[in-house]
Formats: sequence, structure tokens, C-alpha cells
Amino acid sequence: TAMGGVFGRWVEAVGDLVAAHVQPVKLDGSHLVVEVDDPAWATQLKFLECDLRARLLEVAGARIEQFDVRVRRSR
Repeated sequence: TAMGGVFGRWVEAVGDLVAAHVQPVKLDGSHLVVEVDDPAWATQLKFLECDLRARLLEVAGARIEQFDVRVRRSR
């Protein structure tokens, strides 16, 4: 399924660098919620969004139409 592909193949789809800072949190149909470890990554994802959509479709079979980016709170 797309959910298993997105979560199970995240690193393969987005690459090591992005995966080190961005994690998928929830997939609801074509709406993907991701969490970033720094506000700068929220901005960076705006530039990467088209590429990430293409890679998630290619690698995980997931057609993402909406990204929701959240910044992880410090613990």
C-alpha cells in the first residue's frame, strides 16, 4: 500500500540528507504530514516539494497532493 511504501521506503524515496531532518508522521489519502527538526527545513521543503512528490510516486506508489509541514518541538 502507499502508506507502507511512504513510511517503509522513506529514506530511499527522499534520500539520506532529507530523511535525517524530515520524517513522515501521517498519511491520509493524498495528504502527507511530515515533521522537520528545524524551521529551515520547513522552508527547504517548499523548494523540494515537486521532486519529493515525484520520488514518492516512483518509489512508494504514493500520489501526494498536499504536504503539511510541522516543526518538531524541542524536548
